Amino acid sequence: MPRAGPECAVARNDVAPGVNRGREGFPRLESLEAERIPMDITTAHNARRRTLDPLLADAPPLDAADPGYREERDERGAAAAVATFSAHEETDPDAVWGALRRHELEVRVAGDDPAPAFGRLLDRWLRTLAQEERAGDADSSARVNLPSRDIALVNALSERGFAPNGIRAVHLRPRGDAPAAPALPTRWGSAVVRTATLEDAEALGVLDSRLLALDAHFASVTERPGAAGMFADAYRERLRAAPESTWVLERPTGITGFIHVMPDAASPEPGTLPLTVTGGTYLVVMYLDEAERGSGTGAAFCDIAHRLLDATGSPYTMLSYAVANPRSGPFWSRMGYRPIVTEWQRRPAVLAV
Repeated sequence: MPRAGPECAVARNDVAPGVNRGREGFPRLESLEAERIPMDITTAHNARRRTLDPLLADAPPLDAADPGYREERDERGAAAAVATFSAHEETDPDAVWGALRRHELEVRVAGDDPAPAFGRLLDRWLRTLAQEERAGDADSSARVNLPSRDIALVNALSERGFAPNGIRAVHLRPRGDAPAAPALPTRWGSAVVRTATLEDAEALGVLDSRLLALDAHFASVTERPGAAGMFADAYRERLRAAPESTWVLERPTGITGFIHVMPDAASPEPGTLPLTVTGGTYLVVMYLDEAERGSGTGAAFCDIAHRLLDATGSPYTMLSYAVANPRSGPFWSRMGYRPIVTEWQRRPAVLAV
């Protein structure tokens, strides 16, 4: 999960992810406790999740025939999951969005105390990864996405070396009639906020590569050769297809910040849990140069973007940011966002002894 902040911002898994596949060899041994809870795990999981966070939509059933399927049950709770794996070459466009070898677990839990069953399921998965990955290889990762409010599962993850890595947060449009969109361009002293053009693509690519370098400190993304050019090409395509999707902050010296959005349904970020509302917007990137930070510029720029989106009737805006970024969480909270999904990561996937 990429990140967001007034200086570094949002989830940028905007290049199509690698092809995921069910993980071969994932054990499917029957739990000794398998018959103690006669429940459909997904149905009970959804009932539990609606109680935790009514904004999250029901999850579909897992495919028990998938080679990566696994479940655990006991008298207190149950857990089921499907493990997937994707691999990338260093030159792949998607390589910047994390490790080259990515293991993920899609989870369902149920019962009064699902943590023990969930912990055993994690242990099975991690033993399999230990047979496939080299210990200490930082270009491997294991990821689990869970509702941010599901605190019952936190200890099971942290005890096994996982840490919260990314947050997906949501901002709901205020109720009432949609306001009129602010007129662009608009001037703030020496700065102008305007809609981006194709001629801006090269500069946006450079700024996005700076954001990548910043976010790489937080283990959610990875610097790769040629990132600036790849980003510039992506912005050319986007600006041709959706010319009203990007806004820039420009000084006489050049562009010092930008915001880019897309329909949430078009966001290819893996592991996203769907919401009960649809038709919203994904704030893919917000970036500000160092000189622009700490002056209120980021909040004012973000407010313009929100008013532009509110005027379209978009019911919500979603974004992602790195947990470890000391500026992102406080900033996005002030902007009215609240966590909805937390990405837990172990990178490397197999810890060095």
